[in-house]
Amino acid sequence: MIVVLGAALGGLQTALLLARDGHDVTVLERDPQPPPTDPEAGWSRWERPGIPQLRLVHLPLASWLQRAEAQLPDLVERMTAAGAVRMNVVAPEPGLGGRPRADDARFDTLAARRPLLESAALRAAAAAGIRIRWGVSWLGLRAAEGGRVPHVTGVETSAGRMPADLVVDCTGRRSRLPARLREIGVPGTLEESGERGFTYHSRYFRSPDGALPADTFPLLVEHGSLGLLRIPADHGTYSLGLISRTDDHELRDLLRDEGAWTAAVRLFPGAGVWLEGRPITDGVQTMGRLTHRRRTLYDAEQPLVTGLVAIGDAWALTVPTVGRGLAMSLHHSVILRDLLRERAGTDDPAEFTAAFGRATDDGLGRAYWQTVAYTRHRLAEMDAHAAGLPYEHPDWLRARALGRLARRDPDALRAERAAAHLLPGAHEELRAPALTDAVARLVSESKDLMPPGPSRAELLDALTS
Repeated sequence: MIVVLGAALGGLQTALLLARDGHDVTVLERDPQPPPTDPEAGWSRWERPGIPQLRLVHLPLASWLQRAEAQLPDLVERMTAAGAVRMNVVAPEPGLGGRPRADDARFDTLAARRPLLESAALRAAAAAGIRIRWGVSWLGLRAAEGGRVPHVTGVETSAGRMPADLVVDCTGRRSRLPARLREIGVPGTLEESGERGFTYHSRYFRSPDGALPADTFPLLVEHGSLGLLRIPADHGTYSLGLISRTDDHELRDLLRDEGAWTAAVRLFPGAGVWLEGRPITDGVQTMGRLTHRRRTLYDAEQPLVTGLVAIGDAWALTVPTVGRGLAMSLHHSVILRDLLRERAGTDDPAEFTAAFGRATDDGLGRAYWQTVAYTRHRLAEMDAHAAGLPYEHPDWLRARALGRLARRDPDALRAERAAAHLLPGAHEELRAPALTDAVARLVSESKDLMPPGPSRAELLDALTS
């Protein structure tokens, strides 16, 4: 039996992949109840304390949809039938210039509020015969004695002991794995994490006529010390999310107020029209300390524990600004499914764990470290802007030059967006000589320029007047 911890999207994707390969899968979920079947009731009434980001800005990457359609097509069908909207992440961008190509379908994804996606995934799991035990918390791990390292044989739960051939931690950013491992004699996971991060301040709106407020708009704008996300969703809804530094306490506290939040959105060119919809959230939804974190369950010599793996955010967190969590989680689940196929019938848990660690690094390491670099550079740029200074790291200058080029050049936009959405071939697109030459010219032209956006004094004045 495989026990999956956590019935959020990451855990359900994992359970579906493993169950369809013939594994006996049980999912444990500490939250008390599944969502209502009606999307609006799920949005307004579903209590999900285990997912604090349930009603925050949410959009999967295009690479998630590509992999989901290939691996879990019925999951995509259920999400679409429930009202998730197929959208193209380059189509609304001003840099496309209204000239789509046939291969732009690779930039498609599904736009929806997260409760709708969760509800559809739960129906897919039920149809696949997966047992989901609601209101059952995992309290500890059971481990066999006598081996080189602890070997997990099951979990202790609020409903009693549950044996398992493999335990899969999909409990996300709030995973209690390090503490649970210490209880069975694992001295500590190998972990690195960011000391600083971002805070999201978001609200959802419903369009008066079901259409988006604008046909052309950038999904993400980084405007001095703030960022703004404009994300379409289902049933005529959309979200606006402001992004600040978590350690910018003055700005963070101001943005909790609806009036100040609205004033901040209006500072972004063209964003005012998005405030004309009807709010469907109570106040400003805030979530802070959004940074990166990665755990490794093996060292250079041997695994720290066997019989257990961590998937998705339980393994590595990335900042939601780049939206990579769900896509990386599904890729990670496919890695686990494929490794179980390859090693069916083998009897060496240490080698399995080490092989899973290597496959994880090979498949997801680059995406994780790219996101870490983005986090560090963006925070440094926000610091510099607040101090009235340009930020001049060479890697960041190139990234910013590519972004400026993408606002007027469709090919640059496609290359930039392919990389952001982890699409196949993106690395080669970014290395095309014509693109690298154009980016280099822009870097030299704008090296000492401040990033766009109001000064610190102008920002605070707008939010407090």
